Amino acid sequence: MFWFFGGCALAGAALVALMPKLVHSAFALVLSLLGVAGLYWTLGADFLGGVQLLVYVGGITILFIYGIMLTPRDATRWSLGTLVLPGVLVAVPVAVLMSVAWQGLAAALKPAAPVTSAPTTDAIGTALLMRDQYLIPFELSSLVLLAALVGSVYLARRRKGG
Repeated sequence: MFWFFGGCALAGAALVALMPKLVHSAFALVLSLLGVAGLYWTLGADFLGGVQLLVYVGGITILFIYGIMLTPRDATRWSLGTLVLPGVLVAVPVAVLMSVAWQGLAAALKPAAPVTSAPTTDAIGTALLMRDQYLIPFELSSLVLLAALVGSVYLARRRKGG
C-alpha cells in the first residue's frame, strides 16, 4: 500500500505540472493529496491522514478551484519571457532539494530496526479538547477560519465600480 500511495502522490504531482488547463491541474492535485493522506495512514499517523483528507483534499482544493473560477481568463495567459526569471530563481532551490533528497534516499536504503507505531488520534483529540492544553488555540483557529470564509465571500461578491 505504501508504494501504491507513493505512486499516486508522485503521479498526481507530475500531472499537476503537466496538465495544460488549470482546472485539470487542480483535480490532479486531489490525486496527489490523497496519495499523501494514504502515506500518512500506512505510516501509522492516522490523525495526520485524516487532517490531510479533510483540510487539504476537502478545503484547500475547493479554495483553489474557486480561485481559478474567479480569475479572469486574461490573467492566466503566460508567455515564455514572463517565466524565465521565475525559472532561474527556482532552479537553485530545486537543485538543493534534489541533493538533500538523494542523501535522504541513500540513508533510507540502509536497513534499520522496525518501528512500532500506536494510533495517535485518541491522544491528539484529548489534548485538543482539554481546557488546560489546546482548547483555546483550537477554538481561536476556528474563528480565524470563519473570518477568512466571510472575507472570501465578501471579496467574491464585491462588484467593480460600486
